[in-house]
Amino acid sequence: MKRKKLLRHLHDEVYCRIGISPIHGVGVLAIRNIPKGVRVLESPLPTRDVRVPKSMLKGAPGAVRRLLDAFCERDDRDYWLPRSGLNAVSLYQYLNHSKDANVALVRPGRYVTTRAIRTGEELTLDYDRAFGEPHVFRARGARRRTVVKRGV
Repeated sequence: MKRKKLLRHLHDEVYCRIGISPIHGVGVLAIRNIPKGVRVLESPLPTRDVRVPKSMLKGAPGAVRRLLDAFCERDDRDYWLPRSGLNAVSLYQYLNHSKDANVALVRPGRYVTTRAIRTGEELTLDYDRAFGEPHVFRARGARRRTVVKRGV
């Protein structure tokens, strides 16, 4: 990446970091104030996710499929996998769920703030609204998945 593009990225697109979440383990935290309507979690690298039919992943190890379920956008037929693979960090993978979310998914890979966010505040996403279905939470140590209606 050229220096000028990198400097523009730092000035115009870097708003967040990964940190300790008061909601659930790890989350995405604002490192500066973010106005309403800003595209957050942008990267100068090619980040457009790759759509992969679920049928193509049937032979993947079970642990990998569970990781995809936990971290990747998906619908009934497809997953959207990070172009960089799963061994690189993408901030959006650490957005925690909230029924009072401050970020919306406007299309795969594009996140926009729905209100102003203060420095230190956690960025959250309403999983139910973003993915069009109730989110499935797995309790620690649970073997079966259950739909839990909870708002944060």
